[in-house]
Amino acid sequence: MIKKLVVVLIIMSMSGCGNSQTNKKAHSVLVDTTKTIAIDNSYPNKKVNLSNDKRHNIDERKTEISIKNKSDYSENFIEGLKKLGEEKITLSDNLLILNDTDTIYFPETPKINRRITLTGKKGNLAIAVTIKRFNYTTVDYKIEITEFGKSNHTQKGKADIASSFYFGDESDESEKTGVSYFVTEFSEQRESDCYTYIRLGYEKETGPYLLGKIIKNCNGKLSDIDLDNFPTLIEK
Repeated sequence: MIKKLVVVLIIMSMSGCGNSQTNKKAHSVLVDTTKTIAIDNSYPNKKVNLSNDKRHNIDERKTEISIKNKSDYSENFIEGLKKLGEEKITLSDNLLILNDTDTIYFPETPKINRRITLTGKKGNLAIAVTIKRFNYTTVDYKIEITEFGKSNHTQKGKADIASSFYFGDESDESEKTGVSYFVTEFSEQRESDCYTYIRLGYEKETGPYLLGKIIKNCNGKLSDIDLDNFPTLIEK
């Protein structure tokens, strides 16, 4: 009887040790919570693990920019390139080269050194935009907005294409034909949240005339202008 009791105690002791080992193994599984989950904007459903070190390296990475002739591009455009996260950018005449592999041409609309005036009218409101592109990134412009019998507003300045212009094409639609056409957008941001966007392009159905749209606020006593509340401007 004593022997049986000893055997039972030994079995219970071994079973307890086994459970103890099992519990130890279960609690040894650790979860790494030091990594940040980031969303890839190109693919919203794709998640990427970024450690703190990697995130720091991305933030601190500087873009190497090589420029053949600085007068071909505006300072604003060059400064904007530094914020795009590319490793290397080369500017050579009408070419933007990314990391020595991808070559992008600057938009050709409008032509450099050609002065163009575009006009449009809606009711008592008339707009005239005169532009002259003097390098690959920038235009001189003059915008005249007149509301007959009430008020007028004139603004002169320089507007640049976006440093990220190669991310994708912009387009507008001609009210006359209903056809979409590609545009080059030039913009200027001023103090007090004043902005000006000039969008220029050609639409095959209307012939060889330059078309334009503006988006603009800070027009004195006149209302803001956007893509929807004023028709397409047409080259004179």
